[in-house]
Amino acid sequence: MRLRSQLFWVLTGLFVAVLAVILLVSTSGTRRYLEQQLASHAQDTATALSITLAQSLGKGDKVLAETQVLSVFDRGYFRRIDVLGTDRSPIVVRELPEKIEDVPTWFVALVPIQTPVGEAFVGSGWRQLGKVLVVSQPTYAYQHLWRTSVQLLSWLLAICLTALLLLQLGLHLILKPLLAIEKTAQDVQAKKFEQIVQRPRAPELASVVKAMNQMSRRVGEMLDAETARALALQRQAYEDDLTGLSNRRGFEMRLSELLHGEFHFALGAIISVELDDMRLLNRDHGFAAGERVMRVVADSAKILLAAQSVAILARSNEFSFSFVLAEVGAPEVLELAKSLRARILASLYDNATVQQIGIQVGAAFFHQHEDRSNVFSRADLAVETARQSERNGFAVLDAQLQETSSLGSFGWRTLISTALVEKRWRLLRQPVMQLGQTQVLLQTECMARLVDENGALVPAANFLPMAARHRLMPDIDQAMLSLALDYLKKSALESPVVAVNLSPQSIADTVFMEWFRREVAELGANAQRLAIEISEFGAIRNVAATLQVKNLLHEHGGKFGIDHFGLEPKALELLRSVVPDYVKLTAALMADLTAVENATDMLQSFVSLAHSLDVLVIAQQVETFQQLAVLTAVNVDAGQGYYFGPPQ
Repeated sequence: MRLRSQLFWVLTGLFVAVLAVILLVSTSGTRRYLEQQLASHAQDTATALSITLAQSLGKGDKVLAETQVLSVFDRGYFRRIDVLGTDRSPIVVRELPEKIEDVPTWFVALVPIQTPVGEAFVGSGWRQLGKVLVVSQPTYAYQHLWRTSVQLLSWLLAICLTALLLLQLGLHLILKPLLAIEKTAQDVQAKKFEQIVQRPRAPELASVVKAMNQMSRRVGEMLDAETARALALQRQAYEDDLTGLSNRRGFEMRLSELLHGEFHFALGAIISVELDDMRLLNRDHGFAAGERVMRVVADSAKILLAAQSVAILARSNEFSFSFVLAEVGAPEVLELAKSLRARILASLYDNATVQQIGIQVGAAFFHQHEDRSNVFSRADLAVETARQSERNGFAVLDAQLQETSSLGSFGWRTLISTALVEKRWRLLRQPVMQLGQTQVLLQTECMARLVDENGALVPAANFLPMAARHRLMPDIDQAMLSLALDYLKKSALESPVVAVNLSPQSIADTVFMEWFRREVAELGANAQRLAIEISEFGAIRNVAATLQVKNLLHEHGGKFGIDHFGLEPKALELLRSVVPDYVKLTAALMADLTAVENATDMLQSFVSLAHSLDVLVIAQQVETFQQLAVLTAVNVDAGQGYYFGPPQ
């Protein structure tokens, strides 16, 4: 095929594709606009009818009510009008079949228009008499959409034919490929409509460049106009000036509509991001530094979450963000939340000025028709869970919503305090297996679960953050440790070592540490089978108390470990200064083993450093054989997770 023909057909295909995209965007935007107009029309009619029906139904005159409905319905603008009583029994029902005239049936099937239901309550004084439901007739909407689409298609075809004619006139003068024209064609394919700045001196080549520029400009202007139109519909909601996200008011409005509107979904999720110590950052480095952090969070959310089918992105408070998703599964939410957190941290990693702040990411789930306060409560709980875990914390509450998950602060305090008094705690145990050709039980980690009034177990992720907020962790750790020590004395043949995790609040509490010292002394020889773990987050913030716990255990032959290890910037410094008997790697590293480039090399380097200090390395949340193979290859000593057995 001749070069002239090749260029002609390739560019023709590109132009047709671009014009098809423009037609699709325009038709879709017009349809959304018409659906909004139908919804507004139905709602306005329902509101107006509710006022007139209040007089007739207030007097019990159903005949007058029916006449009032008919006077509106007979205009032909409505498909259905229902007047229901307080018990939802029909009082007046009028319905017409959907009439769509002068519009091809294939177009109706291809571009369906939804007709939302407008509703309003009918009342007289303080007395509710019923409800009015109105559905508009979509006939005129379909006719308008069809005419608009036909007109736009005609203009697009005319422009296409004109442009192709100019292109054909120019191509016959081309004796060799022109790089500038080739680049323009590639830009059109990439939806970029840039002008050719350099004009050739030859008149025939200049005409080709002019034709290409004219075509690019026209198509680009049309696409820009349609894009701006679509964006204008979205900007009806309130926006935050700094980030371009919804502000608090806009967020609450859209969330309320999602929870109680006509859109139905099985499961929703809210991802919350809170920035700690931002006022200190603004004070030390100026407001520009703080604004950059806010924009990084907003931009990351737009990149990762805006493409979801249902997404509400908002700056919900001064230093807080809320991102609501619907029609998503729990695994997808978990991956999105992890990706969002990773993108934010990566964007700010090289900025030394923001190292003093904390970025907490929490995610929770909700169902339709739940109260907005319950959704916010779960979001707060998720963020608080993240805050208690580590510096830049991350937490996702279970999608199987517990009844207690929406308790307020006072409710949680009451529930925990009552459980402490009534000793409603249950000890769960999970094995830690030594890796190698023959897997051997290295230790058993003990963890406590609160038992609610109904006998159900409350996950630690639900109650521990609130316990920390109310300074109840020393009491909880004492109750948990008492159960673990009883198990330690009775399980000499079951587990060589029993591990228990203590909170930063407990090791800093003088009364608790005195009690703990007495309990360890009373263990005698069994103290050699006791291992105490402190999170990396708590150890870094109170190195003195951490060393005190380590020294106490070593005095009696026990073991000391650091939990959730590997994310803090000072992690290696902590390893060198404290030198624990073992560390348990943070679960985030497990997720990165197969997803992040060079993660295996980084882990192997860390394991080598730990082994040089005679520190055992234990991986947490090991769930697959592939993870086990990687861990074994890099000489990780032991593993813990559902692959070896769940807590029970």
